[in-house]
Amino acid sequence: MPDPGRAQHQLKSVQALRALAALFVVGFHCTLLLHDNFNRDVTPWNNGNAGVDLFFVISGFIMIVSSRSLARQADGWRRFIWLRVVRIVPMYWLSTLTKLALVVAIPELARHTYPTTWNTIASFLFIPSLDGMGVARPVLAVGWTLSFEMFFYIAFAAALYFAIDAVIAVGLLMVVLSLVSLTAQPDWPTFTNLASPFLLEFVFGMIVGRVFLQKRFDGAPPLLAILIGVAGLAGLAVLPADGGWQRATIWGGAACVTLCGALMAERWLGQRLPKLPTETGEASYSLYLTHGFILPVIGVALGKSGLTGLALGVVLTVTGVVFSVVVALVVFSAVEAPITNRLRALVHGRKKVATLASQSVAGLSETVGGLSDAISPLSRTVTPGGKPPATP
Repeated sequence: MPDPGRAQHQLKSVQALRALAALFVVGFHCTLLLHDNFNRDVTPWNNGNAGVDLFFVISGFIMIVSSRSLARQADGWRRFIWLRVVRIVPMYWLSTLTKLALVVAIPELARHTYPTTWNTIASFLFIPSLDGMGVARPVLAVGWTLSFEMFFYIAFAAALYFAIDAVIAVGLLMVVLSLVSLTAQPDWPTFTNLASPFLLEFVFGMIVGRVFLQKRFDGAPPLLAILIGVAGLAGLAVLPADGGWQRATIWGGAACVTLCGALMAERWLGQRLPKLPTETGEASYSLYLTHGFILPVIGVALGKSGLTGLALGVVLTVTGVVFSVVVALVVFSAVEAPITNRLRALVHGRKKVATLASQSVAGLSETVGGLSDAISPLSRTVTPGGKPPATP
């Protein structure tokens, strides 16, 4: 998901939360694949969707924290929006193009994808639209969240342009649009789906960001930080939520509590976190975009393995998570970071900048090596036979 910006590189607990948010989504799609293609009696882990709500809250927080210097610059709004475009657009467009290529070349790995001409164009423009089956979703299914992200960025840039308090101005706009969703009619244009209670989660994050900048979290007792963080995570993992308003209030509220706990714990937890959670947090956008290409391949392979029951569920979930993380780390280092930093250099008007890739390549071999140790025992459990599944 969205770039943490410089401020977040100093908040390792928040990086770890970004990793956790992406893994929630991967976990949901693993269980959905298991349900749709192997065992209808398995209930998908719908709480994995709460990872999106956590992403939205973190995004609101990061925009407030990372935009302080931009608010004092005459062209800060322009730099802000270009940095957002540089961070979001290239990888999303590459992922969407890859999905379109699969639709043509290997349809088995792109099931449930029904692009039309307008749906394809709208997907590249982050505009909600209907696909060939009349469902409101972009070519790359997970891209629906990026429509909300880009809308939030545009509203935030407008606040910078008019030099007004983003927490108040953008917050009020998001609240009004959320209330508009209560009057939505079925015949409204699809782009009006952006008037949604999901927008409130960005507001929650902005408020937490303002409190953080006021140093209200400093000096929190470790036990209190742990209790708050665990309570928030438990809410995300187990509390049911159905529909936008329940998600915004229950999962959005739990995400807000989780973020507060992480910020309270940053002082003593940040430096103690192992490399894998923070590196995965840096690569969380790649993980979010690419895991949908990895899971169908794993599903097809396991469909021929002969595994059934609990063994199949465990192997599918664990290999799905592990391989998705490995691929995301590689894609981040080899593709996302170089592209992002080259374009950032253009935005900043410099020929050379320190790259994100240089921060992650050194530890990539060690990380992948550790993950391969987790894969090897699983490979010995696979036997021939079974049926190939459809993709989620």
